[in-house]
Amino acid sequence: MRAYHYITLVRDESPSLHHTAPPAARVSPIRAPFSAPVPTTFSRLISDVFDIGFLSILSNTTSHFYRGFRNGQQTSVQCYSNLYRRSAREQEPHTPRSPGVSTMKVLDLSTAALRDYEMGNYDSAIQLYTSLMEDEPECSYHLVNRAKCYLQQANYTKVVEDIKTALDIDPKNVEGAITGGRASTKLGKYEDAYHFYKAGLDTDPKSVVITEDLKKLQQVILDDYDKMGGESDEQGYDAVNFCGQDSYPGDDVLLRKEYESLERKYDMEKDIPAPPPDSLRSEKAGRIAVEAHRAMMAGKFPEALQFFTLAVELEPANKVLRRLRAEVRFLNEDLVGAIQDLWLIPKGERTADSWKLGGKVLGQIGYPIAAEFWLRKAYTLSEKKDQEAAIIFQKVRTSRIYSPMTTDFPVTVDFSGYGRGIYAKRDIPEGEVIFEDSPAVFGRVMEKDVEEMIPACDYCSQSLLTARRYFGAKLDTFDTSVQELIERQWPDVTPVMCDKCNIVTFCTDTCKERAWEEYHQLICPARCAATKTLYEVADNYGYGYNEKGEKVNLWLASFSPIILARMWAQIVTEAKRLVKKDGCTQPTIEHWAKAKAPFRKFIAFGAGDVSSKMSTVLQLFRDIFSDCGDGVKYEITDGEFTGRYYQASCNLQSFSFPVTPYHQFINRLSKVDVQDMRVLALLKPLEAKTPTANFCGIFSLHACLNHSCINNVEVCDGYVNDRGGVIVRAKRDITKGEELYTTYIDTSMPRKLRRAWLYKSFNFWCHCPRCVHEGDDPYVCTTCHKKSTDGEAFRGCGNCKKAWYCTVECQRKSWNQGHKEVCQIKHSDTS
Repeated sequence: MRAYHYITLVRDESPSLHHTAPPAARVSPIRAPFSAPVPTTFSRLISDVFDIGFLSILSNTTSHFYRGFRNGQQTSVQCYSNLYRRSAREQEPHTPRSPGVSTMKVLDLSTAALRDYEMGNYDSAIQLYTSLMEDEPECSYHLVNRAKCYLQQANYTKVVEDIKTALDIDPKNVEGAITGGRASTKLGKYEDAYHFYKAGLDTDPKSVVITEDLKKLQQVILDDYDKMGGESDEQGYDAVNFCGQDSYPGDDVLLRKEYESLERKYDMEKDIPAPPPDSLRSEKAGRIAVEAHRAMMAGKFPEALQFFTLAVELEPANKVLRRLRAEVRFLNEDLVGAIQDLWLIPKGERTADSWKLGGKVLGQIGYPIAAEFWLRKAYTLSEKKDQEAAIIFQKVRTSRIYSPMTTDFPVTVDFSGYGRGIYAKRDIPEGEVIFEDSPAVFGRVMEKDVEEMIPACDYCSQSLLTARRYFGAKLDTFDTSVQELIERQWPDVTPVMCDKCNIVTFCTDTCKERAWEEYHQLICPARCAATKTLYEVADNYGYGYNEKGEKVNLWLASFSPIILARMWAQIVTEAKRLVKKDGCTQPTIEHWAKAKAPFRKFIAFGAGDVSSKMSTVLQLFRDIFSDCGDGVKYEITDGEFTGRYYQASCNLQSFSFPVTPYHQFINRLSKVDVQDMRVLALLKPLEAKTPTANFCGIFSLHACLNHSCINNVEVCDGYVNDRGGVIVRAKRDITKGEELYTTYIDTSMPRKLRRAWLYKSFNFWCHCPRCVHEGDDPYVCTTCHKKSTDGEAFRGCGNCKKAWYCTVECQRKSWNQGHKEVCQIKHSDTS
């Protein structure tokens, strides 16, 4: 991307951020485009860089800029070379003036905009900077200044949009990073704010302004932490109650089959023999049952079983004795005997404990549908208070859903009170690819400038990067023979366009046909006005026109609305396929349930309804799916929209196709004679970073990974089932039974800040080893939490400097309990 350079000024009123002034003032030590050293005084700047002829152009602003120079203020350099080139061009008598605003006009507008800003006339300043941007759309100077105007108006969303564009143009624009950080903080997007500031510090590590702003950001998060009374024992959400117990489509049929299998395989009796009542026999059975219970309490389960068996033989119709014997049989690992006893208790007379015990047994002997049925009954009879029954239900369901997915991988998925997690079935060495996953639904990552997006296949995510796009203007500078080599060796990436819209691209006819069958037939931009508008909103970074005809931000999410459209399209096309298969005319409830089933496993946790905030886009979705052909329609209620929105928000993972045309080109080039001068000529140009086509999707198995600040896996791009996907690799050695963890945040943040951040963003308090064995400040012992009484800081860990101890004993104790491990493991700044 072409970068322009303007000289900018920050007035000396630190620590607050001030407006960027137009060109002039003191220049930082960079080199001018013509390689002459940049002067360090104002007079030499004018004479050496811009020449005397340029003085007249600067005359109306010199005094303002010289004041800034005279005060010795720190300035940054932007865009002056562009002004220099323009000035030189305008002074050439025989060169026609290029279209656009003259240099004098640029300076006049910049000065007027600065004046309006300082007087508080922000609307006028915004208009002036917008006019300047029309002539110089790639000048970050104007974008940053307009963003500062929006910042004063508290229009934080527009600030972030301008700053993102500015940083795309000039990633080292520190003032832009500061402005973006402040706006994101105001929006409550603390992680975005942190990354803005971090980008600024990468350029200017000694920035006082950023340091102060980061302290303020930290304080905002910690204030929220303190308002909540610090860390609470409560989770952000109850994972057990949050996961439903509704049956899956077809479970009624599967339940009947499992019952038939049980009765046939284990000779299950249905009726209890009922001998005539006998008080003496009942009394004897009672005495034996007491002995059985004593043995049971003493842990003598075989002896207890013998007693209960005698009691049951005396009173075979006694349901209490049957249940107690079933419990002892379960403890003796006689699972078949246990379910046989419970089976004989009439349904209407089974207690919640009987249903729960039966659910446990059925789950262990391989009857998951029946187990879910019994556990659901137990939970209902307990008035939904029996958490053990609820957890066991989710364990059974988790195993039922995920066991088929993990058959070929050294992991299993289990459920605890904190939700689903992935665990190692064996020892896994560092570097091993543990599992791979393909997306259930995916779409392109929204880009600010759609023209900058690398073309890719909409179905498989294969990059369609061209040689022209990779080499850029350099391609024309290569020798003809080198260009011919590139043309011959670069893979054919001619896109296959959708026949209907000619907008959506594919890599092959096969991908195009599959996409049409699975989803594109319903959301093709050519299908109706609503689909066309939806794609326009996605291409314009969420912007479009509201009911009043105003261009506003219609889509507030960071992911593309096309992802939700594809999700609904996949559901509808599957339902229609099932209708056709079953010879029906309309989808039944069961058809819809089966079509939705692939997305049921993804959690959808969020605060509040979002339908009213994006009503225009919601209406587009409703228009699209109100007529799906063949008389089928899909109703998108406010609840449906909010639920799917949070499903995407909670589970999306970015990825890209791992092998690009660039990699294929390198592979082909490696087979050409290495001494070929044409190949040698390409070595340096091929060092350029490879542009990627970025996607994001939701992955069934990957979504079960939980967070730890000391993560043991990393997520990478992968090639899965002939499409782009993700692979999960061991970051260090993992032992059998250990849970696999990724990380959601930059873990190098201070402990208190990152924990408050995690709670605010993800609704849980982190208790990973790193959070347990690092401290919050040097005045509180990390081990025993004793506070310093004399105002002196405790001695800290000399290695990580993130833990403090009141005594050597506390330090030794912490070291042995786990600090030794976390202290030596590097923090992760990405997931």
